[in-house]
Amino acid sequence: MCRRAIASAGRRADLCMSRKGSAFYSCDPPWLGHCGGITFRVDLPVATRRSDPPAARREAALRAIAELPHPDVTIWSDGSARGRTEQGGAGALIQFHHLNREETVRAPAGAVCSSLRAELTAMREAFAAVAGLEDGELASTNGCQPPGHVGLDGNETADRLAGEATAGDQDSAPIDLSSARAAVTRHVRELSRQRATAAHPHPDPTPGHDSLARWGSVTLSQLRTGTSLLTRDTLHKIGLAADDECPACGEPDSAAHLLTDCPAYEAARRRRWGVDPRLVDVLGGPATKFVTFIEDVGRTEPPLDPPAPPPP
Repeated sequence: MCRRAIASAGRRADLCMSRKGSAFYSCDPPWLGHCGGITFRVDLPVATRRSDPPAARREAALRAIAELPHPDVTIWSDGSARGRTEQGGAGALIQFHHLNREETVRAPAGAVCSSLRAELTAMREAFAAVAGLEDGELASTNGCQPPGHVGLDGNETADRLAGEATAGDQDSAPIDLSSARAAVTRHVRELSRQRATAAHPHPDPTPGHDSLARWGSVTLSQLRTGTSLLTRDTLHKIGLAADDECPACGEPDSAAHLLTDCPAYEAARRRRWGVDPRLVDVLGGPATKFVTFIEDVGRTEPPLDPPAPPPP
């Protein structure tokens, strides 16, 4: 492959990656409209499938490589992404046959990255390294990406280099719009799955909940999930309180503390649920007892920090 073809292929790869991941081409792929003297092989002389034995796939890859023109340079490239979605790494082994030397390329492909984008990054970095040769050093180039991992030394080296590159500085690699959109979609889907499968801390409904007025119904629902503005731990988490101390006793406040543990409310608690009730007893009893308890102990409003005194 000539230097001009390498530079053109690199620019095409950049264009494909910067616009819309690897799914958008602004022009025909390079193997459809190239100038003379360039050979592209995009298939194998013997068709293989992933289910074929590794030996058969390796033999097909070796036969395809043997049928390529004898090159001055061979590039083995590969990309890696954790879970195929993040921490992308690109690696390539470049063999300069006529110079009797090898070079390796490693590059991060992005904190959010598909496997295919990582592979395109590997090819782009390898093309850039080859294009940096002096005039006359380069006559022809082969690019090798056998299907899957079939035990070829060059391919295994490229795979290892790509894996090492995943630990690089991902902040230096821009995230393309397609990968970002896919990451957001996966995150939303995972949140939906977690909400659908997460166990409620108190799955059994409180008897009489639906008969309460709106304030009581909302307050009961919030305290059942452990997130209520009536407790200082929640206020502290969202920045509306300087600490999580119970306003009645100074201990760490929470839904369980308010309903079952706070010593300041022991008398009101005992009148309704007896001595040392469990949280499941409080939330499993009549909802009206819950509401009158909250009103009796004076916790109907969020216990916010007192306002700062006016300046002198």
